[in-house]
Amino acid sequence: MRALICLGLLLAATAANAQTYTTTVSPDQRTVTTTGPTSTATTQISRNANVVTRTTTITPNSGYQPMGSAGYKPMGR
Repeated sequence: MRALICLGLLLAATAANAQTYTTTVSPDQRTVTTTGPTSTATTQISRNANVVTRTTTITPNSGYQPMGSAGYKPMGR
């Protein structure tokens, strides 16, 4: 019984931390865009004869602050 309770708590904690990602492919299949909670990745695909080139651009979503809203503050200051 304890194992089932622990498993239930683990699943609940995992579900609470789940993140949503959305992937969109353009109709011509030359652009793939994936949007997540912190950034958007866009991959453009081009082909010239037998050479395929993929270019990926990652753009942070507005408001992303890796150090938090207060910024970096050393201890004791």
